[in-house]
Amino acid sequence: MIVLLELKGLYQMNSMQLLFESGYFVAVLYWGRGIVLPVFALILNHSVQWVRQDKFYSPIAWILSLCVILVYNMLFRHFIAPKAKVETFYRSNEQIRFVAIFQVCLLGYLLFINLGRYYMADLTWYNMACIISCIICFAAQGLLVSWGIRTSFLLKYELHTELQQQQLERQLRHYKAYQKYIESFRALKQDYNYMITSVKSLLSIGEYQKAISLLDTILDKSQKQVPVQHSYSNNILLDALLQDTADRCKEQSTQFSANVYLPIGHNISETDIVRMFTNLFNNAAEACAKVTSDSERFISIRSRFVSHNGWLKIETENSFHGKVLIRNGIPESTKPNRDFHGLGLSIINETATKLGGIMVIDVDQKKMIFRTTLLLPVNIQRWNNKETKICPS
Repeated sequence: MIVLLELKGLYQMNSMQLLFESGYFVAVLYWGRGIVLPVFALILNHSVQWVRQDKFYSPIAWILSLCVILVYNMLFRHFIAPKAKVETFYRSNEQIRFVAIFQVCLLGYLLFINLGRYYMADLTWYNMACIISCIICFAAQGLLVSWGIRTSFLLKYELHTELQQQQLERQLRHYKAYQKYIESFRALKQDYNYMITSVKSLLSIGEYQKAISLLDTILDKSQKQVPVQHSYSNNILLDALLQDTADRCKEQSTQFSANVYLPIGHNISETDIVRMFTNLFNNAAEACAKVTSDSERFISIRSRFVSHNGWLKIETENSFHGKVLIRNGIPESTKPNRDFHGLGLSIINETATKLGGIMVIDVDQKKMIFRTTLLLPVNIQRWNNKETKICPS
């Protein structure tokens, strides 16, 4: 119980994470002791109960048990479950649930075996059975956690593959939109050449009113034939992502406004732009889609660069419906398959941290506004060496 309270208070773990960590602590303690005590009993030709009650050998057995536990824990945390892998494992609720429950079953099995010391205290084969059972439990626990971590990474890889496929589809849609834009210009260019020739002919014979009327027709046709292409960012890739989000918002009747400019000195790679902003815009659009009223659905994205300290601020606001649950600074996914859909904001946070920045989430439950702020450092020296136009804040 004390272990549970400490883990809950210090790390804000959920129930399955608590079950796994506390179960690991108790199980390793029992398994380490379950190996050392029977070994002492075999060497001294006494029962395990006698070794536990002996004033001389009992402390020695406990010290050796702790040594076994510490060595296993060091190997476990370094090779089987290092910090980076455990973070991914913790996000997979299904995998950690399976491993935690199986780990508790192994602990229950060992407790059942330990009851035999009261009935078969002097049997050598029983001490051997205890040692073998503990070794098997150590191996099974290590293999099981390793399998759970590997499966979690495969799930994460599948999610990333799905995101890349979605990104490719967005780029294709953006390409088709530009292609349609260029084709409209080509069609207008042909008509424009004919009309200009006609205007010249009318002006040469003094038909000024007809020439003016024809020029008005050219202007009206150009406005109708060529679609308006908004520019939301000075970065081509980011502008493509914003264009796709704008089209998506138009389909679901969501108000959309964006003005995001990246200074020349930024160190954000194209891969990081896709990872961060694809997830950011997806989350915003999906949250707005759940809002029932068309007038309340909105997405607002804006940026500000503070030149004196070299920090770029990108703020995204969107409406949402329902209640947002925050755990460890990250909202929990409300989708049925959380293993696939609960990683979006975590990926944004990881990418921002890798770039030396931070992500801040603010939820206004009264106004039903979800705000995500990215603070990213910019190379000031590169910024000062180049002239660039900064978007007004």
